[in-house]
Amino acid sequence: MRPFAILGVFVGLAVLATAAFFSYRSGANAPEPTTIDVWSATDRSAMWAILEEFEAAHPDISIRYTEYNTSELHAAVLEADEMPDVIISSAMDLQVELVNRGYASPVADVPATPEWARWREELFGFTQEPVALLYNREAFADRDLPTTRSELAGMMRDEPSFFDGRVGTYDVSLSGVGYMFATQDAQRGFQASRLVESMGRARARTYCCTADMVDELANGGLVLAYNAIGSYALERVRADPRLGILLLSDYALVFTRSAFVTRASDAKAASGEFIRYLLSPEGQDLIETRSSLFPLLTEEDGGQSFFESRFEGSTSLLPIRLRPSLLTWLDESKKQKFLRDWRASMTGRTGGY
Repeated sequence: MRPFAILGVFVGLAVLATAAFFSYRSGANAPEPTTIDVWSATDRSAMWAILEEFEAAHPDISIRYTEYNTSELHAAVLEADEMPDVIISSAMDLQVELVNRGYASPVADVPATPEWARWREELFGFTQEPVALLYNREAFADRDLPTTRSELAGMMRDEPSFFDGRVGTYDVSLSGVGYMFATQDAQRGFQASRLVESMGRARARTYCCTADMVDELANGGLVLAYNAIGSYALERVRADPRLGILLLSDYALVFTRSAFVTRASDAKAASGEFIRYLLSPEGQDLIETRSSLFPLLTEEDGGQSFFESRFEGSTSLLPIRLRPSLLTWLDESKKQKFLRDWRASMTGRTGGY
């Protein structure tokens, strides 16, 4: 029996060696995970759960996420030697400008979304976020809050000692999204010019981002902040009883955070899957339940009830449309004139739009 036992050992070893060989060959031929390089002007904390769940649902895809502010992102794309796969930004005008230059690649089979929040099957909004007024509750404990931009301008004019150096807003010369908010206001009439001049007389302070304005409101350095991103701010307001958030009744701008796959991407299939995930029921639910952002697709009436259940005030929502009309304010001569007039108004010199 001994020769048969020895033969059995050799047969067993041969089987194991053969299995190991084919296992090795299979591993050697298995595709490497695809990495999507995402450049984004959205806080990593706001996107974290979405990225995590996308990777869990797509184990063959990983995401490398790089964070910028809106103006930095636009400049980085224009200067890049090697392009990312996906670009995400809240500055809708700068996104349209990049797509218009030919940086985007079409994405097929994207879920249906509102017409105002997509363009050319290349640029896709995946949130809807209102622009809001933030205030310090203690400062306004014995004062009426403004309800319109006209009232706000009048209050700053009539009570200079209260508002002096204690009003915040975006520095529109540094912030791409802040510039977009200011130009959208300007399109809606003379009240925008009057309001900026009133902020200039109140020696308003300017900021790069909503988070810095919220910090100054919380510590009492500001009494209010104008044109803050409502989604980012609401999370802080809910956690901090010192803060309040209001939608002015004349109108509330609503913007969409948008994404596109770059034409230069070597991972177009995986990147397209990421875009579709952002707008899928699963992605939109994650945005609502595990993010500081607001989903584009809600069951409420176009977002009206969704926002009014979360913010103080009742208002008319004015979505900013992803369209080439946004490029008007990026014309260099028009932009420079707007910025000159804005600076003149904010420094108390004569100026206007």
